Amino acid sequence: MLTLLENVLDRADGSYINPEDLRTLDRAIASWQQRRQTYDLIQAKENAIVAQVLQQIQATAPDIAAKVTVDGGSKCQRDMALVLRYCATAMLLQDEELLKDRLLYWMQNIMLALKNQRVNDFVYRALQKAVMENLPKENAALLLPYIAISHQWLTR
Repeated sequence: MLTLLENVLDRADGSYINPEDLRTLDRAIASWQQRRQTYDLIQAKENAIVAQVLQQIQATAPDIAAKVTVDGGSKCQRDMALVLRYCATAMLLQDEELLKDRLLYWMQNIMLALKNQRVNDFVYRALQKAVMENLPKENAALLLPYIAISHQWLTR
């Protein structure tokens, strides 16, 4: 939404906002309540979602579980929670660039240095599944595009 507002203001540049931009703003405002409800739900379910991902990793991928639980899983849990929080904020504000600028550029470099792309591929697939199982369908649908962006960025 921040990027949307900046873009609208840049295009207007001293003129009135054009009708298409006004319609885009109307749609963003109209969906605020649902996005806010989803944001609150993600916050309330964060621990359950992250725990489910770790359980799924341990149950289905022992080789990956060994890598993510080296420190008791605390770094993996921290990173997943961080991604979940930034994805929730990006979803709330409808701002993919916020997610990229504030988290993914930085985190991608770390993951490349650690060569964690294969592990991340599994973790973020499990995270998508956990979100679908812990949130109502309409709420999960709002968040999943942002998790997909994170998945793509952190597995290349």
